[in-house]
Amino acid sequence: MTDTQFATKSAILAMVVFALVTTQAHAGLTLFTGADDGAGSLATAPNSVAAAASFDAAAAGLGTENTITFESSPLGLFSSLALASGVTLTGANVNGNDQSIVNTTSNINITPPCSNASCGYNTTPGGSNFLLLFGGTATFSFSGGTDAFGAYLSGVQNAGETITFSDGTSQSVNIPNPGFDGGTTFVGFADAASSIASITINVNNDIVGVDDVRYVTDPVPEPASLALLGGALAGLALTRRRKHMLGLKPIRM
Repeated sequence: MTDTQFATKSAILAMVVFALVTTQAHAGLTLFTGADDGAGSLATAPNSVAAAASFDAAAAGLGTENTITFESSPLGLFSSLALASGVTLTGANVNGNDQSIVNTTSNINITPPCSNASCGYNTTPGGSNFLLLFGGTATFSFSGGTDAFGAYLSGVQNAGETITFSDGTSQSVNIPNPGFDGGTTFVGFADAASSIASITINVNNDIVGVDDVRYVTDPVPEPASLALLGGALAGLALTRRRKHMLGLKPIRM
């Protein structure tokens, strides 16, 4: 290989590597959590609200943040629920039956009776609906993937509840337990290195409300980066073609 051939190959490789790096973000898992013992509204949940604000600020740097409020979701039981374009909710309660969308927990027959702090509530300003988990799990699936997810969870009383997902390896994020009397938490995480297809909330035997779910749509590579990558590959193809026409051996990558 001549010096000219080596220089041309090196320049093209540098362009390709630069284009690929600029279309991918790499960072570790970052958690955002806050818990408020006995909180039955966001007005009495400053730690949860602060964690949500920190998550929102971080998510803004990763892509387009979307919020699911459940206000347009039908009340009642569901086996599979389309929440937004490319986002589906499934789950099963502690008895293996369907979970539900509700606007109150006052009709749950338990002793002592449900309160917002013990069984959950709506957290959307001016809203009423929320996801009720009667124990068990809820799984959010993202056809386009996501690298950030967060939600308010209310009525949390038990320890050992988690949010699980895979970002290439199995991950488990603990849901903070506000206290025996229940309360409100916010749990969020950002994982810019990965595209996560599904996320599962596990609340064991607890009654928990979930609302104002946030997720980030994985960004499409910027046109400038795609153009740079396309130009680099086109340049590589042109160089190979010219060397073939001159009877020279093509550069082998």
